Amino acid sequence: MKVIPVNYMLEFEPIFKNFTFNGKEIITVDCKESVNTITMHCAEIKIKSCSVIHNNVVQKAVTKTDEKKEELSIIIKNKIKGRAFIEIEFTGELNDRLLGFYRSQYKQNGKTKYLATTQFEAADARRAFPCWDEPESKATFEISIIAENKFTAISNMPIISKKRMKNKTLYKFAKTPIMSTYLIYLGVGEFEYLTGKSGKIQIRVITTKGNKSKGKYSLELGKKLLSSYEKYFGIKYPLPKLDLIAIPDFAAGAMENWGAITFRETILLYDPKTSSTRTKQYIAEVISHEIAHQWFGNLVTMKWWNDLWLNESFATFMATKFVDKFYPEWDLWNQFIEDAMNTAMGLDSLKNTHPIDVKVNSTSEIREIFDAISYDKGGCVLRMLENYVGESNFQKGLKQYLADFKYDNAEGKDLWDAIGKISKMPVRTMVSTWLKQPGFPVVEIEKKDLTLHLKQRRYLLESDKKHNKGLWSIPLSVGLNDELFQKLFTKKSMSVKLPKNNIGFVANYGRKGFYRVKYDASTLLDLKMLVDQKKIASIDRWAIQNDLFSLCISGDDTVRNYLDFSDAYYDEDSYLATVNVAHNLASLYFRAFGEDFAQEIKSYTVNYLKKILYDLGWTPKKTDKHTDAMMRGFVISTLGKLDDDEVILECKTRYRQFMKNQKTISPDLVEPICSVMAWIGTSKTHDELTRLYRNAKTMEEKLRFLGALCSFKDEKLLLKSLNFSQTSEVRSQNMQLPIMKVAANPYGKKILWPWLKKNWPKLSKKVGRGNPLFNRIVASISSIADDSMEKEIRQFFKKNPTPGTERTQEQTLERIRINSKFLKNMRKEFTS
Repeated sequence: MKVIPVNYMLEFEPIFKNFTFNGKEIITVDCKESVNTITMHCAEIKIKSCSVIHNNVVQKAVTKTDEKKEELSIIIKNKIKGRAFIEIEFTGELNDRLLGFYRSQYKQNGKTKYLATTQFEAADARRAFPCWDEPESKATFEISIIAENKFTAISNMPIISKKRMKNKTLYKFAKTPIMSTYLIYLGVGEFEYLTGKSGKIQIRVITTKGNKSKGKYSLELGKKLLSSYEKYFGIKYPLPKLDLIAIPDFAAGAMENWGAITFRETILLYDPKTSSTRTKQYIAEVISHEIAHQWFGNLVTMKWWNDLWLNESFATFMATKFVDKFYPEWDLWNQFIEDAMNTAMGLDSLKNTHPIDVKVNSTSEIREIFDAISYDKGGCVLRMLENYVGESNFQKGLKQYLADFKYDNAEGKDLWDAIGKISKMPVRTMVSTWLKQPGFPVVEIEKKDLTLHLKQRRYLLESDKKHNKGLWSIPLSVGLNDELFQKLFTKKSMSVKLPKNNIGFVANYGRKGFYRVKYDASTLLDLKMLVDQKKIASIDRWAIQNDLFSLCISGDDTVRNYLDFSDAYYDEDSYLATVNVAHNLASLYFRAFGEDFAQEIKSYTVNYLKKILYDLGWTPKKTDKHTDAMMRGFVISTLGKLDDDEVILECKTRYRQFMKNQKTISPDLVEPICSVMAWIGTSKTHDELTRLYRNAKTMEEKLRFLGALCSFKDEKLLLKSLNFSQTSEVRSQNMQLPIMKVAANPYGKKILWPWLKKNWPKLSKKVGRGNPLFNRIVASISSIADDSMEKEIRQFFKKNPTPGTERTQEQTLERIRINSKFLKNMRKEFTS
């Protein structure tokens, strides 16, 4: 770069009367060569004046904005070199699209209120002020905000002075350390807060008025996490304060702005009386994720967005590690495998996946890679790597990397080299096979006497010759109750010997590796017996049927084989295997919904779920495990939708009590019971649930009733719910939820696509172009369409371009083909 920013002095004044803001900035720059044109990023901003000062000489500048490139060119007569200052005055819009500097609206005592907040990742700081808006262009920032007296202002650093100016106040904030633009934060609103301390660092939970009491849990957890991360990384938290801020309208879940982390209200506010178990866990995971970023991402930042995955998957991995330390009884690593590994493998077994380390050219492409590959697959690869090099080498390598690159930018290879150097292992070559190529392998095993013959190939749900290539460095681990041996499997095939007198084996022991295993028939039979007798660790009991289920969908095995194998899990006592078998059986039934053979699958599913419900009981008990609460809800709502008479009867009784007194049902069961009532319900039920939605006090409660409103069998009522979701009563940040829920409802299949087509222009307006939630909406189409609709869906998106979802569209069409083929295979299998 010819011109490098050194420091920004920024002043913002949001004006709520007409939702605009005024801004002023003085950027100190270093011109490495003689220039008379300076180009930086700028979008949706009007420049009022601009001048450049060099050696005390002021030059008025001519400015040109290029809307398409989102750039501002500053042109001056006389060339300059060395230190200079750019002064710009500008105005912008406080938009309602949840990006850049935007407004959020909420109700308080029936009155509509507004606040202004920012979301700059990946490339939206340029919508708030002209800047060099790329992670590598780090600078220091001195920020001031002018706000009406009823408001408070927040930024990354503490306030150093406040000055009254008639009905407004000028807040000045301390100068930031050197940092990237995407981590800057500005907030103006009627806030209240809880304050605590972790060492010398002030920690606050900031909310809109009336909500701070729900911030206690987050504040206590934030304090514990901050000091734990300081110890683990061996580097003190670099700022004097850390704010956790709850925002009513927020597109993402949370954002790691340095020293001022923003969250959706439902992910920060916890009320022991009304919040569910899942909410408490989710809050803990997200706070942990965002605090990990304060070092990994904020202190050391990736050079460019192709390494985004390193930021995100690292925070995902660390979040699980640290919450697991505080709450070992939550069984978090097992849940990580059920959620993150399943989600990542689901996406990564498509031809239209992408490598973890992906080329990113334009800013709209950045939005596309905030997906399960960047977060979840990356997290699984880090877990595999930590297991391969050992925990202590992994931590030492990380410490070294953070120490070497603090206040600077780094690339993925810098981290691999640090861990490789300490562990004296081929880390970079091993890891690169998982980062540079798309997909992951399946290891096929054939056992002859004591010799295992292994082959690896790329695992695809829809395979073809073109995409079948790939060779991985697989840390192959074999064991039963203990690890028998570990080898790096780097060729297409190899053979290994089992020790004598062994009674059986599991490959990918502890499911540490990101790959599936296909056993030969006789080994699978032996494993079924070992599962039944629980002679295998619970994580491996989960893995064997998890792989087998996936192999059914890819056509490598049969559904009947899976159903037979699932018998071994009838007395399963671990959450992980139980929940996965339950999900798999239910998903087989709903895939076969309306087919003649659905009944056969239904009886397996009902038997399995009834046994779980019998063991758990309906009423939460003091002795319940943390995961029991999540399991109970799933089982009740699924049995209701399998039309089980007993469950429906019990739901009716409990719903009647709930309508008289809402305290009679535990928060974990409200949505399951209301969903079952909708499933059997009429328009009267629809009115009741809508009323419950309107009267709900918290966003978390509202979302439960919104979810239940999508469970009707009656198509007219489902359309009514979809139309309701388009009104101002449902926030745009929650728009994807009703669509995903109706897509998952077998009675929503016929109506959702016509409704989406008709409402797409409205949806685009409400959700906002480039919003990451659009990917979820597009992905939901795979549940409702079959391969006969592929052409029509393609044409629709051609006519209605939705930038940032192109990859998701391809993945969705591929999933439609996979689902259609799977259903055809099932028909053949069950009618023969």
